Amino acid sequence: MKRNLVLIFAVLIIVPVILNGVRRISSFRGTSQKVDEAQVELDQLKKENEDLKRELQYKSSDSFAEEEIRNKLGMVKQGETEVIIPKQEEKVNSGQVQQNQAPNWRKWRDLFLGRS
Repeated sequence: MKRNLVLIFAVLIIVPVILNGVRRISSFRGTSQKVDEAQVELDQLKKENEDLKRELQYKSSDSFAEEEIRNKLGMVKQGETEVIIPKQEEKVNSGQVQQNQAPNWRKWRDLFLGRS
């Protein structure tokens, strides 16, 4: 009888202790995962921050200002010559204009009788 009482008392104490330990372990795992995710996000933000710092440093430089002036305003330094290269579309359009330079009578004939 005394032995059964001690066994019941031991079970009543050990079961809650084990359950509490399992809860703490699962809580630590969840916290560990959150810390790992936060570390990954922190690393990404640090990399992005470094990229933005480099971009700010470049855009604050004189070379960036000179490049923007040259590209957007079309300005050149003294002694330089500006060369403008036409876009591919402009070349195609100029070819189409030359094809439409046929005399009007031929255009009318092609319209009514079909292309010959």
